[in-house]
Amino acid sequence: MTMDNRADPVQIVARVGNFADRERALEVWTHLATQAGWTVNAVPDAALDADAGDCGVVEVEGLRYRVRLTPRVRKTLVDDAGGRMAQRPVFAHAAWAEPVVEADGFVPYLGG
Repeated sequence: MTMDNRADPVQIVARVGNFADRERALEVWTHLATQAGWTVNAVPDAALDADAGDCGVVEVEGLRYRVRLTPRVRKTLVDDAGGRMAQRPVFAHAAWAEPVVEADGFVPYLGG
């Protein structure tokens, strides 16, 4: 078996900002995954949990991933609320993927 040098889909993080809508976040994540060399197809009939930040479900070369839009990446906020400029770290929104595991917990094992 050969090693794959592509970034794993769970490592792909799309910094889309706090005001991006879910559709745009899914598009940006899909674009980045495609640029990383993956073949990505949307799964249109997948159930989504909007409260959890779900944007959609995609199939990446035989495995499904749920793409979410949640606070996920660090950024620096410049705040002048106290009358002085101050910088502080905060979480910003990003689109990211997690594997969809079957209800029985089965995960395909490829051996090794």
